[in-house]
Amino acid sequence: MSTQTGGDDTPDEPTFGRSFRLSHTYRSLIYRTGLYGSMTVLFVILGFPIYWMAQNAFKTRLGLQEGITFFPTPDIFTVQQFDVIFNPTVGRYLLNSVIVTIGVVVTVIVVSLIAGYGLARFNYKHKVKTARFLLVGYMFSPIVLAIPLYLIWDTLGLLNRYVGLILALSAMSMPFAVWLMWKYIQTIPASMEESAWVAGAPRWRGFLDVIVPQTKPAMIANSVFAFAIAWGDFTFAYILMPDDSATTFPPGIFRLFHSSWETGWPEFMAVSLLVSLPALLFAFFLQSYLLKGFKIRAL
Repeated sequence: MSTQTGGDDTPDEPTFGRSFRLSHTYRSLIYRTGLYGSMTVLFVILGFPIYWMAQNAFKTRLGLQEGITFFPTPDIFTVQQFDVIFNPTVGRYLLNSVIVTIGVVVTVIVVSLIAGYGLARFNYKHKVKTARFLLVGYMFSPIVLAIPLYLIWDTLGLLNRYVGLILALSAMSMPFAVWLMWKYIQTIPASMEESAWVAGAPRWRGFLDVIVPQTKPAMIANSVFAFAIAWGDFTFAYILMPDDSATTFPPGIFRLFHSSWETGWPEFMAVSLLVSLPALLFAFFLQSYLLKGFKIRAL
């Protein structure tokens, strides 16, 4: 009795296996195409205003009349409008913006750190509801709050004062900053503080030596967020700082280069381009800490 063997007895690979791998390949291709396509569209949408501003910043007034040109000719380019940065009025606007922005960033970091620590480490009634109520502030546009805030600030004597604008802009940044800091501190083990207490350190010492160093990414994320709001604010600065000598850069250049008869677009774009650089560089060099600050599982 003999056993017959053949070389073609190996069963073929199931068809559904090949189709599964094929469909998986197609899904991966569609996913990558959609991802990179969406990123390209988003890059164009976000980058085009910057390109348009940079292009017009170097154009002559005659060149501006040509509209948007993707490949402008050299004869319409000039750097003459950048001389406006040496205008003492523009320098005063920039100084006011720097003072207000620094005040807002420091206020937001300090208050959000203390408030976030209190929400994360102390238990009291309606704590979660209180934290959620903070986000209600984002339901109101600055335009809606403009008139009531103007009347209140006028009564308190805070118009045309740095502290008045700093308080208003800090209030706009505070809800998100406190929420972010609260969630970030929750990821820090309480045992680290308890070890300091066992060693004899008071609570405030454990807060400064343990919590503050650990919250560095969240503080940087809040500082970038507060910087962006304060540096680019127009509404509150325009309303709460009506005096030209006290106003900040965005409403200041609007008043300087805009009139009933003409708008100095070349100068406006040139100064706007230069002032946009600090915010871009600030976010670029701190982007690694910024991403760490937003990587919170509980958020």
